[in-house]
Amino acid sequence: MPALTLDHVVIAVYDLDAATEDYTNVLGRAPSWRGEHPKYGTRNTLFRIDNTYVELLALSGAQGDKRWSGELQRFLEQRGEGLYALALGTPDIRSTVNEMRENGLEVMDPADGHGIDLATGAERAWRNAMVAPKGTNGVRLFFIQHLAPPEALAVAAPVDDEACVRRMDHAVILSADMEAARRVWSDVLGVRLALDRTFPDRNTRILFYRLADITIEISGGSAQSREGIGKADRFFGLAWGVDSIEKMCARLTAAGVETSGPRPGIKPGTLVATVKGPATHGVATLLIEHTPQSFEADARQPQRGAVDNAPQQRAFTATGLDHISVTTPDLIGTVMRWASTLNLPVTQTHDLPGEGRVARIPAGNAYIALTQPAEASDIAAAMADRGQGMHAVAITVDNIDEAVRDLRVKGVEVTDPTAGRDPGTRIARVSRAATNGVPLILIQHD
Repeated sequence: MPALTLDHVVIAVYDLDAATEDYTNVLGRAPSWRGEHPKYGTRNTLFRIDNTYVELLALSGAQGDKRWSGELQRFLEQRGEGLYALALGTPDIRSTVNEMRENGLEVMDPADGHGIDLATGAERAWRNAMVAPKGTNGVRLFFIQHLAPPEALAVAAPVDDEACVRRMDHAVILSADMEAARRVWSDVLGVRLALDRTFPDRNTRILFYRLADITIEISGGSAQSREGIGKADRFFGLAWGVDSIEKMCARLTAAGVETSGPRPGIKPGTLVATVKGPATHGVATLLIEHTPQSFEADARQPQRGAVDNAPQQRAFTATGLDHISVTTPDLIGTVMRWASTLNLPVTQTHDLPGEGRVARIPAGNAYIALTQPAEASDIAAAMADRGQGMHAVAITVDNIDEAVRDLRVKGVEVTDPTAGRDPGTRIARVSRAATNGVPLILIQHD
C-alpha cells in the first residue's frame, strides 16, 4: 500500500477574508495561496509550513459540485466553524482507493481537482477521493494525489521569523468508542499505531497514530462506556510546533490574541500554551515547544501513573553504531598510528574491488573501517573533495525496508536498499542534507 501522509488540514470558515487575517496572526505567516475552486463552489486560503499546509475553506456562492460544497454548507449550518477534514496524501491515489475498498471503506472514485491563485493566476492540479464518514466513525477524510510539483505552493513567509509556527505537531480527535477508532486507523487505513496509553488520573486513554512526523491523537475515556459504543468521533483541535513559546505568546498578545501559558507540557521537556478566543475559528489550538530533553528516551516513558496498554511501536529502530568509515592515502601508516595511539589492533585487511583496500579495527561493539581508496573510485573523489578523515557513519537498523519507507514519507532522500560489503547485510545511504552534512549509511544484518 502506498505510504500515507497528512497532506493538509481543512478548517471550515464563514468569512474567508476575516479567517485569513486571523490565521496570519495565529500562525505568524503570510498566506501561500488565495484561490478558488470553480468546480466545487468554494474559495480557500492556504498556509504551507514545514511539514504540511493549512487550508481555510469557505463557500464562494457560485454553483459547484454539491458533493463538496453541499457537505461544507451542511457542516457550517449544523456545527459552525471548525476543523472540517484531514487530507491524506498518497503518491498513487488509484492504488490507495482500491486497497481501501478491499478493506471495506466506502471511497468515491478519484476526481480531478484544479485551483487558481487569485493574486498571481498560478494553477495547481490534483486528484482526490472523498471517504464516506460512516466508514471512519464520522471523521471527514479524503485522499489526495498532487499533480503539480511541491514548489507550486510556496512556503508561507514568516511575519516574524522568531515567533511563527514551524510545523504541525499533532491533530486531536475525540472518540467515545476507542476500539472502533482503533479499527479504522489500524485495520482499515493501515496507519502505524505508535502509542496506546492510559492516564488513570485523567480518566483518559490516547492512541497515537503516526503519519510521517505528524501524530494523529485519538483521545477518549480510560474505560469504554456502554453508551459510547457506536457514537461518532469528532475533530477537536490542532497542536503547532514553535521555536519559542515565550516569543509566540508575546507576539500574539501584541496582536490582540489571548493565550494561556507558557506552562510545562505533559511530556517532559515540552512547554505549551493555549490560544484562546475567536481567532482560531472554532479549532482548539495548542502551541508546543520541544527542548532537547523531550527527545530523550525517558521522555517517551509513561509519566504520573500512566500505563502503556501495548509496547510502543516505531517504524524502525536504530539498534546501534555499526562502523565508522575513515579514508586515508596511506593505509599502513594510518594503521600503525591507530594501533600505537589507541592500542586498537587491526583484525582484518582485505581488498574491495573498485573501492580500495580496507583495514578493520574493532572498537567495542562497533568497528572502524580504514580505507585507502582505489584510483578513480567514488571514495577517492570524495577524499579529494573533502580531504582524508571521516567518510561515513553506519548505523544498524532492525528493518531497513521500513526505515527507507519511513524516511521517504518524511521527505528524506534515501537510496533503495542494496547488498552491503559484508555477507548477509543490506545498506541504504541517506542524503547528507538530512544529517548535517555527515554521510550516513543504514545497515541491516540478516
